[in-house]
Amino acid sequence: MTAGWIIAAVYISGVIGLLFPQTASIVKLLIWPVLLFTCFVLLSFHKKWTREFVFSVFLISSCGFLIEVAGVKTGYIFGYFQYGSSLGFKLWEVPLIMMAYWFTTIYISRQVAEMIAKDIFLISVLAASLMVLLDYFLEPFAVKYGLWSWNGGAVPVHNYIGWFISGLLMQYLYCKSIKIPANKLSLVIYLVQLGFFIALFLLRK
Repeated sequence: MTAGWIIAAVYISGVIGLLFPQTASIVKLLIWPVLLFTCFVLLSFHKKWTREFVFSVFLISSCGFLIEVAGVKTGYIFGYFQYGSSLGFKLWEVPLIMMAYWFTTIYISRQVAEMIAKDIFLISVLAASLMVLLDYFLEPFAVKYGLWSWNGGAVPVHNYIGWFISGLLMQYLYCKSIKIPANKLSLVIYLVQLGFFIALFLLRK
């Protein structure tokens, strides 16, 4: 699958670029375009474009963004944190690219979970767990490269609980409201992103 290899090549190049001070500053500027590119390629492989699916894209993206806004403003959902400047233009202190990131993460996690389970609640639990797994390895990368920072420095357990609960609710409502066909890029993108974050987690200094 050519698209899968392209996605993998982009993320592998990112790992290599971030390891060297001479290129890390350039790669940091490309983080949000790569997230947008990933979402675009994923959607280009979606097979059934119905009115309901288009609405679900808008709804999930918007809800994810508003959850982030509530999280930043109150500290109740994830703990107290602030976004840096690496993720591009911000509205209400939250980068707009988080809309694409939330949709991509919800979509691919659901599809991977549906490869394992059939019951809607179990799919939702597995998908939310996959989201937390991705976030666990994302956090050190995000903090190190200035995507966001936590009050007190350390990532609070509160963050992972907030991710799981938010993910569980959104996944359950998503699964109940619309069925989507299998997208052959979903597993590839999930594994590539997880591999990207794990590689930087293991290579961190």
